[in-house]
Amino acid sequence: MRARTVVVVLGVVVALSGAGLYALSAGPSGSLSTDWVSDPHRPNQVNHHPVVVASENGRVDIVAPISSVSKDSGSRCAVTMLDANGSTGWQYVINRSTCAIHGIGDSVVADATGDGEQNVLAPTTENRLYVFDAANGSVEWTRNLTSFGYAGPQVLTEPRRIVVQPDFAGAVFAMNANGTLAWRYDLNETVFADTETVRVPGTPHPSVAVGSTTHVTVFEPNGTVAWRRAAAATWLVSGRVDGEDVLVASGGSNITALAADGTTRWHRTGWNRPAIEQVADGDGDGVPEVYVGSDGNRIAALNARTGETEWTTALSTDANILPAPVTGDVDGDGHPEVVAATNDGAVHVLDPQSGEVVASYERDVSVWVHPTVADIDGDGAAEVLVMYGDGRVVALSYHQ
Repeated sequence: MRARTVVVVLGVVVALSGAGLYALSAGPSGSLSTDWVSDPHRPNQVNHHPVVVASENGRVDIVAPISSVSKDSGSRCAVTMLDANGSTGWQYVINRSTCAIHGIGDSVVADATGDGEQNVLAPTTENRLYVFDAANGSVEWTRNLTSFGYAGPQVLTEPRRIVVQPDFAGAVFAMNANGTLAWRYDLNETVFADTETVRVPGTPHPSVAVGSTTHVTVFEPNGTVAWRRAAAATWLVSGRVDGEDVLVASGGSNITALAADGTTRWHRTGWNRPAIEQVADGDGDGVPEVYVGSDGNRIAALNARTGETEWTTALSTDANILPAPVTGDVDGDGHPEVVAATNDGAVHVLDPQSGEVVASYERDVSVWVHPTVADIDGDGAAEVLVMYGDGRVVALSYHQ
């Protein structure tokens, strides 16, 4: 692994619209080691849909949505189930004629059929949503879409179980537990963002939020539009602030926090491709943060209540894209760390209090999507799983 200086010493600066501390570092104090690297790779560098981890009855399911751009005989797009050791359990290969860069979209593990067992839900460039049995990969049901699915679906369970899946062209489909169509709504806008749930004040059941390039639209379970607000929502995440649901949307140069009733809590502009994935209290102060990847090398922690910058860290990279940071307890002390991957293949663990980099790992393959942090070996400390552009999943462990 090539040594690199990760954080630039810049002192205290006023960052964006809030006073933020620009993190200082004397170098990593921990390390990241490779537990395993999955096989096989794909003949490209552009896999960019995240790994999903779930557990059921002592079984760890690691879903890798692997795509390809080559039409040669060795290429294929496959929903791939890995076990905790990185071995392939089952694969579902989609039609080679439709295999493309977005061959398998963002996937979800949830009980879609209502039988109490986990399913894998995966949209594909066949313009279809598949629902698989997570244990063996058999197809429970499938539903045609109008376009390919980039964003992941959402499963609502009240007042009845439905699966809500938007496609890339903005058609939002809601399917019953048996796969029949419950309702459809056409946004006529591009959808990249994964769907989220939110409880709108005055409604008895959770609603589902869909982010498109210019709006956030919240649907009640029966398909009625609860509210719709103008906001760039290439990314959309949900969380709780002061005991209330919030939605945070980002895209272009903007980040917008919306209350559950659709009112704007705060708005920030002046960003460059701000990628977000979580609303989480990383520093343990009782107020969650929104962790942002921007400018290809900049990570920021924003106060989710006010939008003010708590700290900013500049990573040493020449990349133009920075996937969203995530949080997880990688050292097993009961408190989360911040984990970020850069487009040039590096993975960093950061102190959530200051943004200081405490460990780094490097592989000379591009990364386009946020890591997934989960304890897959049951040792009390979460591992970091990274989808690299070549379709290989790398599992990393942190050591102090």
